[in-house]
Amino acid sequence: MQCLTEDLATFTAAADAWLRREPVLHNVLLTLVADRLSGDVPLSGDEQFVRVVDGGATVGVAVHTPPRGPLLGAVSVAAARALADHFVRAAPPLAEVHGPVPAVGEFAERYAECAHLVAVPGTAQRIFELAAVRSPVGVPGRARPTTTADRDLLITWAAAFLAETAPGGSPVDPARQIDARLPHGDLLWLWEQAGTPVATAWLSRPVAGVVRVSGVYTPPKWRGHGFASACVAHVSRYALNTGAAACTLYTDLANPTSNRIYQVLGYRPKVDVPQWRFVAR
Repeated sequence: MQCLTEDLATFTAAADAWLRREPVLHNVLLTLVADRLSGDVPLSGDEQFVRVVDGGATVGVAVHTPPRGPLLGAVSVAAARALADHFVRAAPPLAEVHGPVPAVGEFAERYAECAHLVAVPGTAQRIFELAAVRSPVGVPGRARPTTTADRDLLITWAAAFLAETAPGGSPVDPARQIDARLPHGDLLWLWEQAGTPVATAWLSRPVAGVVRVSGVYTPPKWRGHGFASACVAHVSRYALNTGAAACTLYTDLANPTSNRIYQVLGYRPKVDVPQWRFVAR
């Protein structure tokens, strides 16, 4: 097996078919590529698009968008180890890696051994796929797509969401994510109660027929009323009604409330996608 670091266009042409074999599991990877191809997210120059080939055929991929660690596809044990060997030779040393089980665990073990580091479990996440939307009843208010007038509120809420869910994590610029979605008109949503925004949920653009729900947030003073659940149900149904074949989302396994709520709405577990961190011995 050989790992090839390629420019975006070359990587996309060679890896797209492999990624689309698992459109739900690979949705984040497909979205990362699509957003950069479209220019919605400009290339920083630090990205690495890595393809694993065996006998000329693509057998795996990883995309590295610093400051986050590499994100692996659903690769075999052998491909995971080949990717680990590849990133050991890259600089600087990795602080983390993300991906589905069992590939990410194999990568973490091999990378830590070769880089003389220790792999420790980080955030444990799970991918969910929507079976059928079950909207909550009795939740007051309505959903509406956002406009540029909502930008400051969205940035404030996104920063609060990150501070709450990923304290001390890799720095992320929420404005960049929001600005990439705002021009499309129906990717950022608010739930309003009596004209006051009380919750939000984001959509990704469809890629390979799959839309991802993310950015789900309710400010503390509005929690406990079902606003976020109603918003997620609405945007999920909207995505399906406007052409998506499937919806997906990620949950933090340390948050039993969100895992329960999404399953009540019709989302079903698909695969665990943990983070592994690398620390000095």
